[in-house]
Amino acid sequence: MERGNIPRKIKGFRDIDADMNELRQTIIREAAKVYRSYGFEHWDTPVLEYADALGKYMPDEDTVDKGVYNFRNPEEEPVLLTDGSEMRDAERKVVMEFHPLAMRYDLTAPLARVYSERLFTDVKRGQIMESNAPLFRRFQYGPVYRYELKLLPGRFREFWQIDFDTVGTSDVAADAEACMILSDALEAIGLAPSTYIVKVNNRKVLKGFLESVGIQSEAQEGAVLRVIDKLDKIGWDDVKLELGKGRVDASGSKVDGLGLAETTLEKIVSFLKLATGVSSRVDVLQKFEEVAGSNPTAAEGIAELKKMDALWAKLGFDESRIIFDPSLMRGMAYYTGPVFEVESLLSYKDEKGRERRVGSICGGGRYDGLVEKLLGLKVPATGASIGVDRLAELLRMAKPGKVTAQGPVFIAYFDDELQTEYYRIARLLRNAGINAEVYVGYAKGFKKMKKQMAYADDKNCPLAILIGGDEAAKGVATVKNLKLGKELENTTSDKQTWINQVQQEVPLNDLVDYVLKQLAQ
Repeated sequence: MERGNIPRKIKGFRDIDADMNELRQTIIREAAKVYRSYGFEHWDTPVLEYADALGKYMPDEDTVDKGVYNFRNPEEEPVLLTDGSEMRDAERKVVMEFHPLAMRYDLTAPLARVYSERLFTDVKRGQIMESNAPLFRRFQYGPVYRYELKLLPGRFREFWQIDFDTVGTSDVAADAEACMILSDALEAIGLAPSTYIVKVNNRKVLKGFLESVGIQSEAQEGAVLRVIDKLDKIGWDDVKLELGKGRVDASGSKVDGLGLAETTLEKIVSFLKLATGVSSRVDVLQKFEEVAGSNPTAAEGIAELKKMDALWAKLGFDESRIIFDPSLMRGMAYYTGPVFEVESLLSYKDEKGRERRVGSICGGGRYDGLVEKLLGLKVPATGASIGVDRLAELLRMAKPGKVTAQGPVFIAYFDDELQTEYYRIARLLRNAGINAEVYVGYAKGFKKMKKQMAYADDKNCPLAILIGGDEAAKGVATVKNLKLGKELENTTSDKQTWINQVQQEVPLNDLVDYVLKQLAQ
């Protein structure tokens, strides 16, 4: 049997129609306005990078190859030494290699490469050090790619993000600002303040607290964090079991516990619940101090949170927008200081009719170790990422009603002898800033007006311009308001009344002005 060339998509990838693109572009446009208002520049980076330039990590993974689309470069290139010079063999010949490449899996790792590449030469010369690393603030949007072996519902291997980051400052005012930017951006995009909450924690506070209860090593700390990070999925009881003696999951498989003493795991759980029922950020900070303030690492983190709180309070970002939550574990193995996450407060019903919370929609934090992996220089950084596609689905939920892309003004095709006139009018409209399309499907047997109007409706065209021989002889055009026509379909039963409201005969000399006024309504 002959192998078929069947038209199909790769699993985890989607075709994006005009309506979804309209929603996506609205998110990007509104978020970008907010980012620019805070002083961030718009940068782009390649979709494809050298694998080693993307860093040696993935979220919850140890190596760059896990979860990443990667392959060998078909072009052979020199292998470089740590100082940037070409590696040579015993015969002084340049060592060549087909370097491993990877598709970007987020927009933060490429940012680190951009920053490091710009400074590489000056760092090697000793002209740039940790004390004078330059400030760099940029935002970027675009697709990222992750190879997930098991695709869960609603998850994709290609999706869009819009990020903003500040590199080159350890001042937590930048972290406080990031939380305000997320709040401003989400509201500019269309979410009401009551539909989300920005949650904030600090890795230093948690690290210091864990040290105070005997969790000293990085390995121990990482193991505890991984268990706590499952809280939303498995609940408090199973978290306690995994911190202690272990448990058996729903499938009957044994999940080994960390073997922590009962008193230790109770202290950890009590700390995580510390803010339960406490709305005031000041009160949460006081509880932090009571529980962990004697530990120097925790005290440093608490001081950072106090500074952030003072900024928010002064600028009107109260607890209705931003709260402290010690149970927030987002990327704690990666972030080094403040960490923040936006939770949607909206709910939906799943396919079985059960009420579900939307949960996390975006977030970020301070990551002071990323640039160091590439540059050998510790440069502080903080930022956040919004998942564009996830937010698009949320907006559809928050604002019921289909979001549609508006099509062009439609110019119907009646007469071959008038074709030049149709294109002349379209040109006049475009010169006035109006999108316009002359119908060209007539050659395929779709010259009938019913077919043309169906085409215009499918494209969500707001107006249709009709010029036949009679109109041309009188120097007029019939303009049909398709948008108004749809609105009146359910309220106007008399056809002539409907036509009188929807259609208007307009002199050609006045056509552009009339169309502009109709579109402005």
